[in-house]
Amino acid sequence: MSNPWDEDFAPSAAALNTLRWAYEMGASTLGEAYDMLDQFENSNDVPEVLGHDDTVEGVREELEAGLETVGPDVPLSDLT
Repeated sequence: MSNPWDEDFAPSAAALNTLRWAYEMGASTLGEAYDMLDQFENSNDVPEVLGHDDTVEGVREELEAGLETVGPDVPLSDLT
């Protein structure tokens, strides 16, 4: 089976870092990670995860596009 992360949805470095953060916080799918964005936005982890050049809103838009492309049930464990 092909990996939808590589073929259909190629997240930016900021989105990947956010998805890793969500995975560490207990999310197991793209949909769950998206649902955690408000928690992420209110956490002290934003500067460490995103740096100074990226925004939570930019990541939110990117993940919304990913949800439309690959769906909410794609496992975060498939990230390589």
